[in-house]
Amino acid sequence: MTVAVKAPPAALIRVLNPIMRAVLPTRLGRRMQPLAILEITGHRTGREHRIPVGLHDVDGEHVIFTDRPWRENARGGADVVVAAGGRRRPGYAELIDDPVTVGESLAAAVGQVGPRRLGLAVTGTTPTTADYAATGKSMIRIRFV
Repeated sequence: MTVAVKAPPAALIRVLNPIMRAVLPTRLGRRMQPLAILEITGHRTGREHRIPVGLHDVDGEHVIFTDRPWRENARGGADVVVAAGGRRRPGYAELIDDPVTVGESLAAAVGQVGPRRLGLAVTGTTPTTADYAATGKSMIRIRFV
């Protein structure tokens, strides 16, 4: 396989996430694009989650790629708020698991920002859409209201 998930170490994430939660919603967060804070309510717990994410523009749509369990909170649709750069924008999130759709969008995003910013490592030949789909990532589409 030519595409593999290469996420930062869990210990680093545990240290950086609280800092990102504090900085990204402020004006200072403008310098850290495409990073943002996704505010979403848990389906089962009702607890509000504030998750640092990469918000990418793919073919005119705002999307987040993730393989983390919290993505299930967007299954069936969910109201969200995206906070970044001093702005809070309400929206509607929809989880997309279709491998073809995710693979195509992930390939487009890699073409824009490179694999590393998406937590991927690409080796060998030029990856296909199927290679990107095989990473197991899902996509969350955000429609701002």
